This record gives sequence, structure tokens and C-alpha cells, in this order.
Amino acid sequence: MGLKPVDPPSVDASRLEAMRDLWTSADLEAVETREISVQRTFSNFEEFWDITVSGAPSLRPTLGAMSRDEVELLKTRVRARLPGDAAGRVTYGSRANAVKGRIPA
Repeated sequence: MGLKPVDPPSVDASRLEAMRDLWTSADLEAVETREISVQRTFSNFEEFWDITVSGAPSLRPTLGAMSRDEVELLKTRVRARLPGDAAGRVTYGSRANAVKGRIPA
């Protein structure tokens, strides 16, 4: 649709390699990184949409700049990419990167 969503600050800093490098350059020991993957199931697409739109502040500027018809078109396109199962439930996956380390004794 030609829209540019608002990126969170420091997107590159959230990459596993960047996180590991930052922690090791700070002289932390036993640095470990991992990806955490999760899935959430919504009872239907409307529940997914309502929770996503109301719970994601980074979406507000983008959606706020769109006309009602453009939002409906976006919603239709997202719905097509997230088909429900036989009961209409929508499952959506996401991931986050984590890092841990110890301060040298």
C-alpha cells in the first residue's frame, strides 16, 4: 500500500550479533544469546485486529494517517494473510532476541 511503518528505535541493535557484540565489548563474561519464539491464538480475526491495533502504539501514527477506506483495505489484506483454522481461530507467531552475561568478579 506504499506505507512506511514506524520502526522501533535501534532496530539494528536488537539483532543477536549486535547484542552479543555490545555485551562482550562491555567486558561481560559468559555472554549468551537466544531467540525466543512464541505463538498466540486469537478466537477470530476481529479479536486479533482489535488487540493488535489497540495494543501497538507504533501502529497508531500509520493508521491515523490513513483514511477509513485505506484502513479497511489494510485490514482485508491482513485478514487474507492470516487465515483462520476450521473454528475461525487465528494463530500468529512472533519472536524476540535475548542476551545475558555476567559481570566479571
